[in-house]
Parts: sequence; C-alpha cells; structure tokens
Amino acid sequence: MVGGGGADIDWDVALGIGYEINERISAIAGYRALGVDYSNDGFLFDAVQQGPIVGLAINF
Repeated sequence: MVGGGGADIDWDVALGIGYEINERISAIAGYRALGVDYSNDGFLFDAVQQGPIVGLAINF
C-alpha cells in the first residue's frame, strides 16, 4: 500500500506464508515493513519500522 493522507508519503509492504494445520487451525509467518514521512510545523517523523510477523487463526 502507498498513500499520502496527512503524511508526505507512507507505505506498507508485507510478505507471508500460511500453513493449514488442520480444518480448524492455520498459522502464518512473514515479514512486514512500514514507512512514514510526516512533517508539520517543525515536527518531523521520518521512519521505517520493520520486522517479523506471526499469526494463528482458529475457525469455529
């Protein structure tokens, strides 16, 4: 995703792989990066945050 919103530019990229353990339980693992470039009246926030992601889904 790429956008502007209130920031000059922001973006979000994720890559993941999932595995169905059984009919009710699935797991996902991957990597995500989020970047923001925001400035307003002398305040500046220009950062990239990145790291691994993990998840577990249980279907009822």
